[in-house]
Amino acid sequence: MDIIVKNKQHEPFLLLESNPEAVVSYSNGSFSVKQFPEWLAKFLGKNSEEIIGKSLESYLEPVIPGITELAEMVLKNGTNVTNYQSSVFDTKNNMVTLHINARLISFPSQNLISFSFSIGESSYFQNLPQIRPEEIPNFHGIVGNSLPMKKIFNKIKLYGATDAPVLITGETGTGKEGAAKALHLSSQRANEPFVAVNCSAITETLFESELFGHEKGSFTGAMKSHRGRFERANRGTLFLDEMGDLPLPLQAKLLRVIEEQQIERVGSEKSVPVDVRLIAATNRKLEDESRTGTFRADLFFRISALTINLPPLRERTDDIQFLVMHFIFMLNKKYGRNVISLRPEALHILKQYTWPGNIRELRNLMERLFAENQTDVFGLRSLKEWYEERIEAGKHLNGTMKDDFISKHEPRVLGMDSPRTTPQKLPLNPENIKTAYHQASGNMTKTAEILGIHKATLYRNLKLLNLTRETLGR
Repeated sequence: MDIIVKNKQHEPFLLLESNPEAVVSYSNGSFSVKQFPEWLAKFLGKNSEEIIGKSLESYLEPVIPGITELAEMVLKNGTNVTNYQSSVFDTKNNMVTLHINARLISFPSQNLISFSFSIGESSYFQNLPQIRPEEIPNFHGIVGNSLPMKKIFNKIKLYGATDAPVLITGETGTGKEGAAKALHLSSQRANEPFVAVNCSAITETLFESELFGHEKGSFTGAMKSHRGRFERANRGTLFLDEMGDLPLPLQAKLLRVIEEQQIERVGSEKSVPVDVRLIAATNRKLEDESRTGTFRADLFFRISALTINLPPLRERTDDIQFLVMHFIFMLNKKYGRNVISLRPEALHILKQYTWPGNIRELRNLMERLFAENQTDVFGLRSLKEWYEERIEAGKHLNGTMKDDFISKHEPRVLGMDSPRTTPQKLPLNPENIKTAYHQASGNMTKTAEILGIHKATLYRNLKLLNLTRETLGR
């Protein structure tokens, strides 16, 4: 039996027959470490005295990723969990798997969770994406290995050998400038300048000067002569991003320059010959706009001799793993971190999202995870706020993402409740599960319905509780 005693601070405490190596108390919405094994503290490069009394989430979570998630799971379900696995690093920075058993003990003043630990071979990390930087597939800096991207790479190789203008289309954030750079690097102009212009970022009054240059004194503020982007890109490639935002008067001037291959600086009557390969990009449907007159039809046909349409990220989900690792390596270098990967279930959730902002949005999410988490592996808990924001917005979730996150990955257990979560009728302990199983005559779908949970949630809890159909049927 468990014995309640007093510690030095005269607080109720438990001596457990199972001899736990760590004890955590839950009070006023937070977890506090009450006991921690000296051997594990030394293994992690700490000492037990500095850990005791500290917050579980802020002090232990960074060195034992997932232990807060485990504590919440045990507290909310009221059940024991065996062989929970977490990655930890020893004082020599060797990565090993820490196996954890956890048990809930409740008494009037507070809830206690006891933990026992063992270190074993890393079976858990065999399921994590283990990719070295040099193994990330890319083509001239464009990360990807999916079938849609292989088709894009083949087009870039073919078009790179020509000097014809190329129009790159695609949603915002799909990597149009990266594709333009890859075209430049695949061409005979690769050793010459690559000059980019964002057509939407320059005012109409200054655009002509930026594109074609100006002479000294040609307008107020023109203190010296200025070479425009066409001259700077001479013998190389000029990339016009957001081409659809170019005003109609400037479209006419641009068409003339493309046809004549020469420009006139603002305030000059002298023509300057230029040798430029033009690449344009847009997220608008210029062909439709050319029919309505909002974009010049003659310019559209001139710049769209060759077209590359970049697929949105939702159509190339096989590349998300590689993009995630690419950003992890990049951000590790930027912030001096040693993040390893995303857990498989977290990666699965990212693959279910529709990514309206495409690659740019994924990159921003990874930067956010680095800012908000100090762990070396990002799991579902790391995605909690991001997911809740997606639910709140009610947009850009495909037909399975909500069900997958709510049922398979148990936001209820992880403290990730949302308005879409089904209220649970019964605590998920062995007794209630067995009762529901018998009431359902052994039908797992009906068992889950009786318990008020999804069937996937039932199977996950059966695994956590070491329950099988055989044990349920007794």
